[in-house]
Amino acid sequence: MPEVLVQTLARPWHGASDRPDVPAVAALRAQRAEVSARIAFGLAAPGPARCLAWWRLHGLRRQRAALIAPEEAARLPGLPAPPEGALSPWQEMRLRLGLLRLEGARPPAATARALRG
Repeated sequence: MPEVLVQTLARPWHGASDRPDVPAVAALRAQRAEVSARIAFGLAAPGPARCLAWWRLHGLRRQRAALIAPEEAARLPGLPAPPEGALSPWQEMRLRLGLLRLEGARPPAATARALRG
């Protein structure tokens, strides 16, 4: 990601940064984090970096949905499809059979370790 873009997205929110406990401010911050993750996903190179970016985006969407009302969360636009290699073979099979809902999916163990580290 270009350094200028990273610096632009990392700027503090003036006026809102002194009220982190207000739910509306938390929801706006979650939206901003999700948009940043969406941009990073769009700019990520194919392969493991793109898979990690997709799982970060997926995790931020789950956190954001938890902060807003359920009817608002239902109106959020869908996430892009997971890139090749983002899901484990078991998850891919369950997704093809219609048994996996991506909204509640968790990353494979190796990907989860990479996200934490």
